[in-house]
Amino acid sequence: MNTIEYFRKVEDEELRGDKYEGVSRVINSLPGTFKIPGIDREFNYIKVHLKESYKEVLGNIYSLYAISSKGFPNPLDFKFDEGNLRFGTHGVLIKNLPLFFNKIESELKKNNLKFSHGFVDYYDKEEVSREITLFEKPLEFEHQKEFRFYVENDKIEPIKIQIGSMKDYAEVFKIEDLLELKLEMKK
Repeated sequence: MNTIEYFRKVEDEELRGDKYEGVSRVINSLPGTFKIPGIDREFNYIKVHLKESYKEVLGNIYSLYAISSKGFPNPLDFKFDEGNLRFGTHGVLIKNLPLFFNKIESELKKNNLKFSHGFVDYYDKEEVSREITLFEKPLEFEHQKEFRFYVENDKIEPIKIQIGSMKDYAEVFKIEDLLELKLEMKK
């Protein structure tokens, strides 16, 4: 589980790196005017875009691509975005999520680590003016369909846990095979 600082600073053409990771607030203003002290003139501006965050954001993140209907008005419209092919040639399909999550949660608890998890929601960073949580990312990352674990940590270092073998409930596959994936409704 890498640090939030890692994801804020990694430069990889916004594959894993996200300069908005750990942002606490985004402010977008309407057009207006301002004055500079000592200059007797008013200036116009079209828009101001600000992001607030702490100098360093503590905590760790473990991210997963979630094959789900979240983010699709009609679950049958699910489509794997080709932008995700940049992550590598293979992936791991977890076939028993409750078991997998239980193993992660048990290890985190055993190590006395506070954590939370959930789907990431996506926002338009040019339009919002509000606080941002650690479970929100700019719209340009929406293709990642992220589910994440956030772990509180007062040190800026990765967290490693051991959950044992996954061979009984996971399978390695070629990531390009997801391009053909469709969700179906069962009766």
